[in-house]
Amino acid sequence: MNNKEEQVVSGECIDFSGERYYAIRNVDNLAPFFISVISNSDHWLFVSSSGGLSAGRVSPDTALFPYVTVDKIHESAPHTGCKTIIRASDADGERLWEPFNLEHDGLYSVSRNLYKNFLGNKLCFEEVNHDLQLQFRYTWSTSDQYGFVRLSELKNLSDKEVSISVIDGLQNILPAGAQRFAQTNSSNLVDAYKWTELEESTGLALYTLYSGITDRAEPCESLRANTAFCLGLESKQVLLSSRQLEQFRAGNNPRQEPHKRGIRGAYFVVFAVSLAPHSDQSWQLVANIEQSQKQVVDLLRDLAKPDSLREVIAESVSEGSDELARIMAGSDGFQTTFEEYVSLHHYA
Repeated sequence: MNNKEEQVVSGECIDFSGERYYAIRNVDNLAPFFISVISNSDHWLFVSSSGGLSAGRVSPDTALFPYVTVDKIHESAPHTGCKTIIRASDADGERLWEPFNLEHDGLYSVSRNLYKNFLGNKLCFEEVNHDLQLQFRYTWSTSDQYGFVRLSELKNLSDKEVSISVIDGLQNILPAGAQRFAQTNSSNLVDAYKWTELEESTGLALYTLYSGITDRAEPCESLRANTAFCLGLESKQVLLSSRQLEQFRAGNNPRQEPHKRGIRGAYFVVFAVSLAPHSDQSWQLVANIEQSQKQVVDLLRDLAKPDSLREVIAESVSEGSDELARIMAGSDGFQTTFEEYVSLHHYA
């Protein structure tokens, strides 16, 4: 078990995933702070160092996760945004690990680090479990065409093979059409109208309203959907709610959920993998807002070729970074000095 008081918080500029990043070591020893992740397009993504977040595109009326104040974002990690639960089995038995769950502090010796690239459009959370010799990290980035991209990576740091069962995903995903006033003043009513369904052949989830939210005696159709899907896993099950998490913690295997209504939406992938010594497994969760029927059909067609889609998304993220750099360069956002921190501060 780790003694957090002995972990020193430090910051440095490093090479990470092919880019320059600023790293904060042992970030959980700091009080929670607010981070904005920018993009070249219309995304907004506000993240707490605790893991809680709010995100969407254009305005709060078209949110992917509820648009709330910063104090609520700091406290939202248990029920909104990313959630990962890992059951690791080896010759010593099976053990449960929940990365970034502060309520489990003291169960294992862990290190939590935070990385943000110099451009400001990628943010990576990392937890290293020194007892289990496992490393888990996830990185947020954005794509103009596909929305929000979350890349997850699980690595075996030990010299022995480990069998792992994983639940990983996103909680409290809003349906399309849940405007800010309804989110903040009628959230229970929004839950009552929620309709979440899974296209099982591709793993695409659709988050919609059964009808538009209105108190008038008039027809009000809801014709758009927020979407989420996974790439990079050959065999998986998909959950559309958080209701089976406790069963997984207890050692049971969840059952796929093709349809849910009247409750908060989620997108979890459930899978098992054997990690050889010093090997890793990665996967992507991709979510977008306000998709039309045509856009959903196009997305289903793209998902029929997942390897090609991964390449297209990677290219879209890269193009977004290039365009963002050009936007910043056009406003004199870059400078080069002997002190890298000074240049980084000028850009920020």
